[in-house]
Amino acid sequence: MIKKISFLLLLLIGFFVSAQTAQDTTAIRVGITGSAPFYIQNEKPEGIVPDLWREIAFSLNRQYQYTKFDSVKEGMQATANGDIDVLVGPITINSRRAETVSFSQPFFDTQLAILAPVLDLSFWDHIKPFFSSTFLYAVCLLLIILSIVGTLFYLLEGRKFPDEYGDHPIKGIGIGVWLAIVTMTTVGYGDFAPKTPRGRFVMGAWMVISLIMATSFVAGIATTLTVSSQQEKTIKNLGQLEGKKVATPSYDKVLNQVRNVGGSPVPVTNVNEAYQLLKDEQVDAVLYDEVPLEYVFKNEDKEEFILSKKNIQPQHYGFIFPLKSDLRRAVDLQILQLREDNTISDIITQWINSKE
Repeated sequence: MIKKISFLLLLLIGFFVSAQTAQDTTAIRVGITGSAPFYIQNEKPEGIVPDLWREIAFSLNRQYQYTKFDSVKEGMQATANGDIDVLVGPITINSRRAETVSFSQPFFDTQLAILAPVLDLSFWDHIKPFFSSTFLYAVCLLLIILSIVGTLFYLLEGRKFPDEYGDHPIKGIGIGVWLAIVTMTTVGYGDFAPKTPRGRFVMGAWMVISLIMATSFVAGIATTLTVSSQQEKTIKNLGQLEGKKVATPSYDKVLNQVRNVGGSPVPVTNVNEAYQLLKDEQVDAVLYDEVPLEYVFKNEDKEEFILSKKNIQPQHYGFIFPLKSDLRRAVDLQILQLREDNTISDIITQWINSKE
């Protein structure tokens, strides 16, 4: 009896081991979607994601077969229906998608970047600050104050010395303004000087006031000129997209972000289309994921365009599994390992540099 029970136990153990082995050798049904450099559709799939999945499958000792999907939406539906075991690609992790599928650990953290042509400042751009309203208001206000001080000085002292200040009020006020300017700038030519106690009081008070005021005026004007002269025409941040045509992916979140800063979004289907619109001068800038932008941004164009990364709309890429997937945990562990040893970063860098 004992021998029969032992024999049955051995049969059961052998059955479970065989079933487990058969399960491990079953090819994983992998859906793939995305665009270059994450997924390049050739005779054999190439790109960042195929290279990454190859590393994961090798570590799991599992075979796999690809099924291509034109969009994440189609791949998600196939995953939810159980037609595939995992959907791989540059898939943004968000709460809305997580309602129907399960996400892996993020394999890459990304952001939007801005690609725009390099625009040099013209001669007018350099002198335009001198015609700004702030600069003109400051100069006009200073002239008014000088006129008031010159008039007051003429009334208190200039009329008493017509030989020096002239009989005509305009000439006398002009000399008073000149004296106020000389006093404010601490030049001190000595051609005119107050002689009466009231005149000296006015000029003494003006010395103190002008010392404080001149410092403030000079600092304000210098700041205005410096800030204005340093303003670049090259688009490097979201604030500079106002009134500009911007090629963007056709995602509502990105389109609305451009509209919120006063820009006009031009939806495109892929980054190559956006880059071509920029080169054809049909748009003023491109707002797209940084990795595809770096990939299409050719080395020979780096003197004509500039790529700016300003931490715009950070997002995370992950793989999609059915809600009750037994495969997800094993893939999560591999993703964490590949991130820790910088394998994923090396793969991405290699593909971006492959266009150089």
